[in-house]
Amino acid sequence: MIDPILVVRVAVALLAAATVVAALARRASLPDSVVLVIAGLWGALLFPEIGLAITPGLVLGVFVPGLVFAAAYAIDWTALRPVLGPILALAIPGVVASAVVVAVALYLGIGLPFGLAFVVGAITAATDPIAVVATMRRLDVPGGLRTLVEGESLLNDGTGLVLFALALRAVQAGVGATEAAVLFVGTIAVSGVVGLAGGLLAARLIRATSERTIQLAISLVTAYGTYQLADAVGLSGILATVIAGIVLGSRMRRTAGSEILVREIEDLWDVAAFVLTSLVFLLIGFAIRLPTLLSAGSAVAIGTAAVVAARALIVYVPAAAVGSWTRVLPRGWAHVIFWSGLRGAIALAAALSLPADFPERELVQQISFGIVLVTLLVQGAGAPLVVRRALGGADRSTALRSSEGG
Repeated sequence: MIDPILVVRVAVALLAAATVVAALARRASLPDSVVLVIAGLWGALLFPEIGLAITPGLVLGVFVPGLVFAAAYAIDWTALRPVLGPILALAIPGVVASAVVVAVALYLGIGLPFGLAFVVGAITAATDPIAVVATMRRLDVPGGLRTLVEGESLLNDGTGLVLFALALRAVQAGVGATEAAVLFVGTIAVSGVVGLAGGLLAARLIRATSERTIQLAISLVTAYGTYQLADAVGLSGILATVIAGIVLGSRMRRTAGSEILVREIEDLWDVAAFVLTSLVFLLIGFAIRLPTLLSAGSAVAIGTAAVVAARALIVYVPAAAVGSWTRVLPRGWAHVIFWSGLRGAIALAAALSLPADFPERELVQQISFGIVLVTLLVQGAGAPLVVRRALGGADRSTALRSSEGG
């Protein structure tokens, strides 16, 4: 039986370590995510038992709801509406296209059966909101671009997990293409309705009381309660929580006299997001075993190349075909959107959740972990340079004026 006191002590030690590492990273002007993952990789060599304790339930049930709600609450509908078209294109058909490209590459490149290759593609299809939001918040990014990247990563994370569940079902029990499409669209739609209802109900409950502690507590219950409710009935808990956060934040900002309360809720979730983000990046490092990745080096290389190629395909092709998405996006934004395709904790949790008897389970996990590690370290470290170059000069001025006007 696990000693609860020991669990608390380990959690406090990890939080202290994550806070110190994050502080040092910021002092050195380095991305938190990169330094925390490296620290976790080093820590895994010293304390391998911590990595064994990282479960999909811990990541998805404890870390993810709070993180996605914190990011979603900060997004206002008026800022989201102008870029909603590109967000939906990236978050729904873009996720499917990415999974297909990765599956085809692994099938042709290493001979992995297409069904299993598609599972890898589904695991790594969505950009991770934890990784993307943590990176973007440390950079000087125009408001409109940040809303687009955060909104896409939040929504496609939910759609990506729905696709993963269907890919898993197809391998284990079989599912037809038509049935899968109906389930995919239906799950997304109903999850959105649950999130909408949760956000509206939370806004009404907050307005019904003037007690600050109760109002703040309602936001906490909304984040985790919406997730658990949707997940319990087989829907996308992440997608429902994202919608609830956007709805609640947008409603609160339009309620007369609630400016102070809005800031207090934002402050609460800023602290929660820092704690959860720091811990989850550290734990990603603990969960990945570098020696085991070496045996799947070629597969990881092919998978990572396919992920990057798929991201370029779903970003640049639509932008070129319709003139930068009907000129919603200033020049240079597409480069930042492309480079923001990091993978992280969600892919990690999905890979860890594979059943023990899943075919080629170890290989599928190694490829997924490798893709997470490479994208976090390479794209995370290179993000500041890409943003400076993509938004430099006249393009940057255009982007700034656009974000201020929005």
